[in-house]
Amino acid sequence: MTPAFLHRLSTPEGRRRTNRWLVAACGVGFGLSGLTFGWDRWFFLLMVWSGVVYIPLRLALEWLGSRGRRQRQRYRLNLPDRITPTNLPLAAQALWDREVLLPRIVPPPIAEKAQLAVVTLGRRALDRDPSGEGIRKLAVRLAAIADGWMAELSATWPEEAHSIQARWRDVRMLSALMATARVLACLYEEVARQPFYGPGINAEALRTFVDHSLDFLDLAALDPELPSWRGELLGLWTPEAGVVRERWEAYCETPGPASQAMEALLEVLEA
Repeated sequence: MTPAFLHRLSTPEGRRRTNRWLVAACGVGFGLSGLTFGWDRWFFLLMVWSGVVYIPLRLALEWLGSRGRRQRQRYRLNLPDRITPTNLPLAAQALWDREVLLPRIVPPPIAEKAQLAVVTLGRRALDRDPSGEGIRKLAVRLAAIADGWMAELSATWPEEAHSIQARWRDVRMLSALMATARVLACLYEEVARQPFYGPGINAEALRTFVDHSLDFLDLAALDPELPSWRGELLGLWTPEAGVVRERWEAYCETPGPASQAMEALLEVLEA
């Protein structure tokens, strides 16, 4: 069983999605069996597809899910010596569990989209360059977008009356982006076996920025008084960051894997 498949089954949403496919497949099988053998035997066919097919496969799904959770816990303690596109999903999840504490207002679907983005971006970069250089550049680029976004919010929130829905949306999207940048930076360190760096940034600066920002966003989402931002920005923002931000928002708001939205995001990130 591949680490990628075990990773999918290690999360509640992954198991729910797989179970939906299983139910659909058994339903199709039941329908085809009825058309083939006649509906006068519908109860027997139902027993076959539910008791002989679905239930054993559902139990196997839960067993594999528990195996995936155990593997995820092992990775959290000790990552493999070599990160590859195959074991990257579990490694990325372990780094996420270690490094990220999202604001309380961020719902699980947004967190899962960010985790999927780490895997998709990291795997694509590793396929092109096993040294991890592509991962480092992606982390720097996303950190720059998060820096500009944080600068904008910290400047406008104390002065402008925002609806609570708009504020929550900003918190959710920006928090997910910051977490993605942070985990990609950690992933680079594991692949390259050296500290993360970039123009005007290092691992400690990024960690401090993300930690302070997520703490601030957690308070800002729930505090009607809108606390003042007291952290330090990275100073990495560039004008073209707006396009990446728009595509990141579109990706996070698109239900499911959102492969087309991810391709649109990759198009501008790799330009």
